[in-house]
Amino acid sequence: MTLAPLRLDDLSWADLVEAVRSRIPAESSGRWTLHAPVDPGMTLLDLQAYLLEQQVYRLDQVPDAAVHAVLRLLGVPGPAPATAAVTVLQIVPQVPGTRLRIREGASFSREPGRGRDFHLDRDLDVLPLRVAGLSVREATGDRDRTADLAAGRPVPLAGAYGGPARVRVRLTVSGDGFPDGGTLTLLLELEQPAGPWSGNRTADGWAAGAVPDVPPPARLSWSYGPVGDTAPLPEEAVTDGTGGLRRSGLVRLTLPATAAGAEMELVLATPAATYAAPPRLLRLSPNSVPAHHAQRVRLEEGPDGPVVAQLTGRPPLPGLAVVLPGDAAGRLIDIAHFTLRETDDTGSGRVHDWTAVPDLAFSGPLDRVFTVDRPFGALRFGDGLTGRIPRPDATGPGTVLRAEYRLGGGPAGNGGSDPAVSDPARAAEPAALLAFPALAGFARPRKQRAAEEESPPGDWVFTGESSDTEPPDAPCTARALVPSVGGAEPETPAAARRRAATALAVVTRAVTAADHEELALSTPGVAVARAHALVGAHPSHPSRNVPGAVTTIVVPRVPRAPADSTAPDAVPLPVPDPGALTAVRARLEAARLLGAGVFVAPPRYRPVRVRLTLPADTARRQLLDAALRRFLDPLTGGDDGTGWPFGGVLRPSALLRAAERALQAAGDRTPVQAVAAALDDGPYESCGDLPLRPGELPGPVEVLVCTTQPSGAAPREVRA
Repeated sequence: MTLAPLRLDDLSWADLVEAVRSRIPAESSGRWTLHAPVDPGMTLLDLQAYLLEQQVYRLDQVPDAAVHAVLRLLGVPGPAPATAAVTVLQIVPQVPGTRLRIREGASFSREPGRGRDFHLDRDLDVLPLRVAGLSVREATGDRDRTADLAAGRPVPLAGAYGGPARVRVRLTVSGDGFPDGGTLTLLLELEQPAGPWSGNRTADGWAAGAVPDVPPPARLSWSYGPVGDTAPLPEEAVTDGTGGLRRSGLVRLTLPATAAGAEMELVLATPAATYAAPPRLLRLSPNSVPAHHAQRVRLEEGPDGPVVAQLTGRPPLPGLAVVLPGDAAGRLIDIAHFTLRETDDTGSGRVHDWTAVPDLAFSGPLDRVFTVDRPFGALRFGDGLTGRIPRPDATGPGTVLRAEYRLGGGPAGNGGSDPAVSDPARAAEPAALLAFPALAGFARPRKQRAAEEESPPGDWVFTGESSDTEPPDAPCTARALVPSVGGAEPETPAAARRRAATALAVVTRAVTAADHEELALSTPGVAVARAHALVGAHPSHPSRNVPGAVTTIVVPRVPRAPADSTAPDAVPLPVPDPGALTAVRARLEAARLLGAGVFVAPPRYRPVRVRLTLPADTARRQLLDAALRRFLDPLTGGDDGTGWPFGGVLRPSALLRAAERALQAAGDRTPVQAVAAALDDGPYESCGDLPLRPGELPGPVEVLVCTTQPSGAAPREVRA
């Protein structure tokens, strides 16, 4: 039975006045007879009812501290703090061929003067080179894919599952080169699998779906040198933010000295790639760096500092607050580090760390904690009961206070990528052309090319200090390669309560078979399309039912657009890479019940042959072949189009309906005279059902079309 919510605030001002007025005759023994508003006693009664109504109203209001306590009790993170938007900037010197070094914290803005500066997360070497070409190893040898990438067509970087892969990137060095070496930062933007993709953007690698614990699908080796004569780069010289080309990300390569005018080559190779689907490259952009809509401030003050003065110039009373410098009001995001030199019991000063907390209500009198007040740009300390009162030691010289915090954040930093890409005059130009300036130039009229050569190449303006570049005051611009997203204001307690209602419905323990499947599908960092739990299945005992054992079969998510079925890198029978299986098993292992055994396995496919009998005049063999393969597909098959059921039964009648629907959709009324199916090398069955084993999926699928001949002639088989 559903209970109505309890309401404590059930009295209005009129109800309170009427309740007291009805008691006046009895309580006054009939001596209070004037109950009109002109009576001073009635005025006081109205005032007291007004004040009491305010107190009753609070009975139904839950304090923020109580919301924080309940969320902590339920294991749900409290209200989220403010966050800063992040993007990837490609730095372009205004003087072609110039080598620059942009220091960490340097700022760029698409709208200077409006407080929307983005700051670099780390130092960046802007090397005088450009990408001149791209080639990929295929079955017939290396194939030049420069034009494909420049035209916006995805380029597969690897071959079949388990095969080797090699990618050659041709680089042209200009200007003065980099005779003392340098660090090249490349953005590799890959086409992600369709469907849900759990991910975030890391400050160091900017990688969608960056999860550090997922093993890479391939061990990549990088080489660099003249064309045809490259040398391997040491392992410590490579920082791979793509997780082995599992996701989009930044790759940092420490390159040796290179002279100007050289034609160099960067080779990416692996002896055996295990990708569920070949990674498809969309863009390759050098000299790229992540940037946040947040400025990092480092504060260090002595006894005479303004913040220290706020602490020492006031008596140590409850509710002490200090305002941070640097126009922090409305821009303060978080406090990464805060230390204060305090006076201990012996009279000598000691440095102590203070920690930011969401609420002071759950802190003790000795806890060195504070809360962050973003609207006022201040830190609020405790009252001696919930949180310690700070008592800084400002009697001697030296550093009294050290702090490191960020300013910025909020939704104001969210926005699109480089406006030049969305310009109407260049709307049809693929974004990938930004990596190939030469090809991009040929794609535009000559007059437009001449005008653009004189204009700045980027739409973001450098707004940092002269010392942020080396050499100082070096002119440069930037362009945003990806939209800036992730900026938000602090979460309100009401929003946290709504989020908690959703979070509590998320499966966190593997109890039922559905729980195992849900946990496998939601494994962060990997793209899982389907999961099926076999209760009692144990890999070491395939013919027995083992109590407590659960084997979860995982099907990865691979491209399934209409054009992907005929692409050279199509994956009709997807198999997860070993790293993905390890990640799913680790997630299930952490959520399993005590004494239960969890296992993760790739899908088991069983060959299927389908034979159709049609009239001799039909011309729809390819249509029927594609329709039946789609009907039996592990990702898009079945009657509901969500994938063929695990262990589902093959019925000739269902195959007949699929073939007839395909013909009717094409406007063809050719009758299908007969359908038969077979498993493995067994005989064709035209009437009975063909059950698959538990957990099996059909594949590969072979379709044969048998056309009837005139009377007296035998049917003729035609492979579709």
